Amino acid sequence: MREIVLDGAGWKSSEDVYGSFLSAVGAPSWHGHNFNALRDSIATGRINEIEVPYVVVVKRYGQVAFGAEKMASYFVDLIRDLRNEGCPVDIRVEP
Repeated sequence: MREIVLDGAGWKSSEDVYGSFLSAVGAPSWHGHNFNALRDSIATGRINEIEVPYVVVVKRYGQVAFGAEKMASYFVDLIRDLRNEGCPVDIRVEP
């Protein structure tokens, strides 16, 4: 399965989390920076250049800055929720 590799060490804000993922999947510039938009573009498809199935790998997750921790955690939960709903996506976090 394809891996989408992100580096959590550079995440200092919520926008860093969104920007990292959206850039990695080739999202269009008009893509929303909210969970509804992420959910739609991942699960529904036909928006990003890279479509599921894939595994999101967040390297250096332990180095996510304080200002991005909450968003990073929500992002991980969103991907896991989508997987549990049957979407062919998964996430792995590495220290």
